[in-house]
Amino acid sequence: MKKSIYIAVIINLFIYNSYAEQFNVAENYKGKSDIQSIDIIQLEKDCRKPIDFGELTNSEREKIMKNCPINQIAFYFQNLYEAINNKKNIYSSEKLDLIIEKNTSARIINNTKYPVKVLNLSIFNKTNFTDKITLAKNYYDVNAYHWYINQYYYISDSGDIYTLSVKDIDGNVEPVFWKHYQIDKKNYHFNLIDLLIDDGYKYEIIYPDHFRILEGSLKETPYEIDKVKTCYQKEYSTRCSIDSYRFYHNILSEKIKMLKEKDTNNKESIEIIDKQINKKCLSISEPNDHFEAEKFTYNLTKCLTRQLKKKIKKIDQRLEVL
Repeated sequence: MKKSIYIAVIINLFIYNSYAEQFNVAENYKGKSDIQSIDIIQLEKDCRKPIDFGELTNSEREKIMKNCPINQIAFYFQNLYEAINNKKNIYSSEKLDLIIEKNTSARIINNTKYPVKVLNLSIFNKTNFTDKITLAKNYYDVNAYHWYINQYYYISDSGDIYTLSVKDIDGNVEPVFWKHYQIDKKNYHFNLIDLLIDDGYKYEIIYPDHFRILEGSLKETPYEIDKVKTCYQKEYSTRCSIDSYRFYHNILSEKIKMLKEKDTNNKESIEIIDKQINKKCLSISEPNDHFEAEKFTYNLTKCLTRQLKKKIKKIDQRLEVL
């Protein structure tokens, strides 16, 4: 499932590690290494309780809970929030410092306070702040379906940072997104390399030009033609957004085949066009929490669909004169 991501990661790590320093963060602040290799499809399966969970014996319920990897790491992060009072310098070199900062706040809903705990990681070039990402987060979302939202992380010695955001719905853990960053020690920034999102549909992004739906092929959705042609008039239906992308991607694929049949010298391919289109649209800022995930999917697929339509129109014009 994540083979293409692993290939890209290996290539990126080889190039990056050839000149990278080692970031030997203390074990107490590195996070959990399980995060770097999480399979979000398998995670959802492993962390879903059966319907008859309440009728099972204690030992049976305990076995099911242990099978979910999130239940094995949650306690570590609960302690980490308590261990960091305000700020903690977790790595320091001549020009670069990594500092974890804890922020606590409260969301007030119907006169009730709901605590929000966040751990941010900042890069400093000497004493100058240059960039920041969210490492961990914990809050209760009562606006949606009464989810517990948790984000976990791992910092490797090579400077790769992995984060996983999940929602806990009555003990069922579901992924929201998984991210892979690299620390750019030359420009003192966190570079987002890979992004996996579960927003009803699971899909992967490898920057700068890879977008792929993980579950099901592009040709498997039963389209409602009238709907997919107008679904961007109403925000935010994830199914409609993905189906619209599938629909126009299939049309473009067929148009390219027709073009090749009429023009044997044509060098265009759906793979090349995909990379060109993806690169234009993947400049959209990535989501930082589950509130932004659906909007991100909507904006991304809307951009991709617009680019697909433009390309289809151009190929149609070429076909008319051949």
